Parts: sequence; C-alpha cells; structure tokens
Amino acid sequence: MRRFAALYAALDASTATTAKVDALKRYFAIADPADAAWAVYVLAGGKPRQVAPTGMLRALACARAGIEDWLFDECYQAVGDLAETIAHVLPPPSARSDVGLAVWIEQRLLPLRDETPETQAVRIAAYWDELDADERFLLTKLIGGGFRVGVSKLLVQRALAEWAGLDAKVVAQRMMGSTDKTARPDAAGFARLVSHEAEPERDAGQ
Repeated sequence: MRRFAALYAALDASTATTAKVDALKRYFAIADPADAAWAVYVLAGGKPRQVAPTGMLRALACARAGIEDWLFDECYQAVGDLAETIAHVLPPPSARSDVGLAVWIEQRLLPLRDETPETQAVRIAAYWDELDADERFLLTKLIGGGFRVGVSKLLVQRALAEWAGLDAKVVAQRMMGSTDKTARPDAAGFARLVSHEAEPERDAGQ
C-alpha cells in the first residue's frame, strides 16, 4: 500500500501528462506484479464493489477518534471528502504495515463483504491502525467503492506501453474488458499484459 500511496500522491500532485506517465512507469518498475495488476485495474477505471456502507465508516471513525458527530461534520464540510476526513481525524497508527496492494484487496477487503457489520468494524479499525493518513485515505476509498484519480485509461495504457516497450495499440487491445466488474486482476494477467510474446486472439490486427 505504501508504494501505491506514493504513486497516487505523485499523480495527484501534477497536471502534466508526462509527469503522470513517468510516475506510473516508476511504479511499474518496482511494484510486485500482483500489486501492479490491481493498480492498473483501479487507475484505469475499474470499480471494486463497496465493501462496507459509508455510514458505518463515518461512525467508526468518530468512535476511533473520540469525537462527536457534529465535529466530524465540521471537518467534513471543511475538507469536502469523506475518506480524506476520516484519514485525518483518526489517531496516529500504532503499527506500520508493509502489506502490498493485492493482499489488501484480495485477502483483507474483499472477504469483508460477507462479514457481519460488527466484524467489519473491528477489522477496518485494525486496518486503519496500520496505515498513515495517505494510505488510510486510499483504503477508505477502496472500501467505499468510490476510488477516483486524475488519470485516464489511455494514460495508463500509454505508461504501460512505454515501460514495457510495446505498441500502445497492443496494450489497449489486451486491456479490453480488464476493468469489468467480473475482472480479477492477478500477477499472471499483468505478465500477459506486458509480454513481448504475441497473443493471436488479443493482438490480431496489430
């Protein structure tokens, strides 16, 4: 999550296309393939289903921060974003986590959908306690199903193509359907996405 948070900060800090592409290329160069697969999914417009209701997240944040609803509302009015408000009102983390993006999503967030609200609250509180403010912001966005960042699918495709040394049209062809709700990003899929070996069905006509 640390590397993904650093990428998000770099993308959010610049309006220059070249700077965004360079930030993406740096991330792809060091990220675990499974983490990179999920990063491509969410940055290109994939929307993981909501894990927990926003009302529960708000109430949990108030409880963890020890603040009243009215104070949270004041903070929210000033900030204008629920996830960012939660990230800043929570107390400092008691531990730091090196868990990657793929593990966070596949092993921690997705299983929460089938848990009771009580179990969800306990686990989310524990997860927040492992992350700094920037990472909490992203985690809460993923939990709420409202992830947004200032890059387009075409920009992600361009960065992948430049980093992998591929034709951007080939990458675009391979990414067709990659952000569907049924898509399940993984390391093998990312390897195929940036492979120099032609895939007859996907790369036809390129």
